[in-house]
Amino acid sequence: MPDTPPRYADVGRALSRLALATVFVSGGRHVWRHPDGPAQGAETFLKSCRRAVPLLDRFTDRQLVRANAAVHVTAGAALAAGIAPAASATALAGSLVPTTLAAFPFWTQPEGPQRARQQGDFLKNLALAGGLLAVLVGGGRPTRRTRT
Repeated sequence: MPDTPPRYADVGRALSRLALATVFVSGGRHVWRHPDGPAQGAETFLKSCRRAVPLLDRFTDRQLVRANAAVHVTAGAALAAGIAPAASATALAGSLVPTTLAAFPFWTQPEGPQRARQQGDFLKNLALAGGLLAVLVGGGRPTRRTRT
């Protein structure tokens, strides 16, 4: 008897992982190639991080931003391929926290369009974190099939 076709839930999980991964791979690739703008934007946040973690003094802002971009590309590609999806989602979620705090500190902006834009982007990243959490909870792997 031939194998049964994949369950819709399995296909849905694979497509969900692919959709999530695309955001990280694309964004990480862009930041890797053009790190100066994001490094400048992260300067204030990274100064705070360096006070808490002096080890970070060994690296420039540009190097730290590129390291984060490398995590996004690598873990994003692994997530898309279904390779260690829980570990990939964990790495992405962990790197999403400093990325979001550095890039979208809307609470420091006065009321107006810039604050609204940053708040919207902050909330989009929060939604991405929710998607990554769903991968962690669901395990990201296809469900087991039983033969009847």
